Amino acid sequence: MGAKRLLPLSWLLSAVLLLLAHCGDGVVSESGEIVVGLYADAGASPGCVGPAQKMFEWMKCAVVFLYADDVNEKPLDKIDILYFPGGNSGPYSEKISAAGKENIRRFVRGGGGYIGTCAGGCFASDTVIWLGTRYPEGHLELFRGVADGPINEIYRYPEHGMCEVIYTAPDHPITRGLGATEWIYYWWGPKFIPYPGTYVDVIGTYAITGAPALVAFEYGNGRVFLTGPHPEWEEDSDRDGYPPSEEHDDRGSDWPLMRNATFWCARRIN
Repeated sequence: MGAKRLLPLSWLLSAVLLLLAHCGDGVVSESGEIVVGLYADAGASPGCVGPAQKMFEWMKCAVVFLYADDVNEKPLDKIDILYFPGGNSGPYSEKISAAGKENIRRFVRGGGGYIGTCAGGCFASDTVIWLGTRYPEGHLELFRGVADGPINEIYRYPEHGMCEVIYTAPDHPITRGLGATEWIYYWWGPKFIPYPGTYVDVIGTYAITGAPALVAFEYGNGRVFLTGPHPEWEEDSDRDGYPPSEEHDDRGSDWPLMRNATFWCARRIN
């Protein structure tokens, strides 16, 4: 994926053992351990799952890999945050049953957190537009709006690379103290267009288009953070599990952004 990514986003993760991986000493020093349920079934790209796990390990979270059956048939009361990575949102919509989707909504309404990156952001939306085709059904509907991608003004499909994101809500807990902009890898991700009358915090926009790239909002008693580009990838470091890229200039880590988002969604910061 880019110069350092060896697997295309469309590949499905065929086999990941269900496990509980404690990160570091298993304690988030400020407020106790956060448990992240990382979805790793059909649709989740291995090239996104692995770096996401590394990223949450860096935060000293606990990570549980989840399959569709876990989401469809079991309560989500053992996790604080449900994370859907990049990949392909079509299999997400197909593999997660209507009961599973309601299970996710119930989890978030009850105070859980949801983080979606790229395809995970599409899955969380009410409607998805992909390459101009509208897909109005089968999604979580946490975000009352449209996830529309890819964005040809940034890179004409199927091109991809680094993009600049401008922080537009500097006082929001997710972006507070992070500066004015961030360079994040873009691989066909969406812009998030809320329906009229829907309130969300647009905390980051694509510099080239001004369209929403990062959004955060409350859903019932829970919190949701969605990102179009891929902050789990570290193009200037190997700590995401891939060698540094010689082609792409990451201009700093995006993991502090995701740490803030994780702590915010888990209600460790306000």
